[in-house]
Amino acid sequence: MNKELNYEEGLFNYIVLKEEKEVIFYLHNPYPDCLKIPDIMKQRFPSDYKSIVVNSLDDFKKYGAKS
Repeated sequence: MNKELNYEEGLFNYIVLKEEKEVIFYLHNPYPDCLKIPDIMKQRFPSDYKSIVVNSLDDFKKYGAKS
């Protein structure tokens, strides 16, 4: 699996799973930050990538631990 990890704060806290074409965002309190995700996806990722929002840090870490 080819992945990219970004553990900065806020909407910059994401994991990219390149083979699955998924971007996992960790937002402890998703609203209203989740409203910015479509713009971020258009700016940073190809159109065939999909976004997933998790609000559990444990779930987010599980995505980062995938091999």
